[in-house]
Amino acid sequence: MNILIIAALLALAPLGLALVFLYRTLSSRPNSEFTLDQCLVLRLEKYRPMERLLQEEDFRFLAAQDGFSPQLGSRLRTERRQIFRGYLRHLRNDFGKISRALQVLILHSAEDRGDLAEAVIRQRVLFGLGMLAVEGRLLLHAAGVGTVDVQGLLGSLETMQTQMRLLLTPPATAAVSA
Repeated sequence: MNILIIAALLALAPLGLALVFLYRTLSSRPNSEFTLDQCLVLRLEKYRPMERLLQEEDFRFLAAQDGFSPQLGSRLRTERRQIFRGYLRHLRNDFGKISRALQVLILHSAEDRGDLAEAVIRQRVLFGLGMLAVEGRLLLHAAGVGTVDVQGLLGSLETMQTQMRLLLTPPATAAVSA
């Protein structure tokens, strides 16, 4: 009987950790040091290096060179993961800024924007799940398995930025006919 309880707890531990990480991601502390202009001019191109940072081609090229040692390859992988995590931190912060800016805009909107509020919540959940998946893939990469794809996270950030632009764009006024 005790073995079943222990096995069940061990099986639920990863789910618990995932929920804690998701909660942490979704409830990050607000940083009031942002402006709407900063969110509008946010350039997604600054995250493009993330797409290649952990690709296997560079590691294979290095392994084919004279003087290569497994220690050198291991150190390169570790350093690249650290750089990747730095980009990931900035991505999480930028997403949080845009999310908070959208929340403020929705609250101060002259009309009810329940649809946009729902879209923001959906994107925050998708972003949190995407961050969880990336963290898991980073663990696998540390073990020498696979690579990490950030397209989903970048897509969520781009969607939020587009939603903010749409919210700030004044509606086209109908032409008055004589």
